[in-house]
Amino acid sequence: MILLTAPPRTGKSTAIKKIVNMLGPKNCGGFYTEEIREDGEHVGFRINSLNGEVGILAHVSLVSNYKISRYGVDLSCFEQICLNELKRAVSSPQIKYIIIDEIGPMQLFSEEYKSLLLNILSIDKPVIGTVFYDSYEWLDEFKKRKDIKLIEINEGNRDLLPIEIINSIVNHDVEFQKKIKKAKGYMMQPERFSYDGNRVTIHSEHGIRTVVVGTDNRYSCDCEYYQKAGTCSHIIATIMNSSMPEQKLKIKK
Repeated sequence: MILLTAPPRTGKSTAIKKIVNMLGPKNCGGFYTEEIREDGEHVGFRINSLNGEVGILAHVSLVSNYKISRYGVDLSCFEQICLNELKRAVSSPQIKYIIIDEIGPMQLFSEEYKSLLLNILSIDKPVIGTVFYDSYEWLDEFKKRKDIKLIEINEGNRDLLPIEIINSIVNHDVEFQKKIKKAKGYMMQPERFSYDGNRVTIHSEHGIRTVVVGTDNRYSCDCEYYQKAGTCSHIIATIMNSSMPEQKLKIKK
């Protein structure tokens, strides 16, 4: 299991979303969390399963027996969505990679979640997740396990960390390794890329390819490898191209 850690709002969930899109969402199972903002104020956390279910993990207005700081935690919603999704990811032969964002105090109210995490450590699928940065009961020992690789995100590694992680977990897939290598080459040649709203046109080695970002922030490409694998070098390069100004890639709502 590879776990990313960092103080809040340092980019853990952003890195996870990049990893999911580079691996191909159809190949991944699990969940990620995101902030809920109302009138510019942070008021809670939403959970999103990679199977399409959405729920509220915690909110300042939620009355609950489980509280962290000013947030009431909806433990039943978390267990219903996230635990079922993790069990699906473990058992489904179509799911190659398991995503867990995150392992933190809110989620650890669930004893079943703790047990499931320990069971997931023994399965033969790569697991990528995020974990609470500070010291916390149960987590401190969990993070010290020999079967966990803990990586701290910082400004120096944040940009290239997602592609290095996927490169390390797909070392058994020679064809995919070639696509990653090609993507790294494209990333060094920004002149290959042009932008039009939510579309990116790439002048690739085999002609012009178009990457489209949907309203769900998922990427698609018109190349043959994408149709087979759910990801490709063009998508990986588009996501990771550090020279790409964010304002040029606009998601249509």
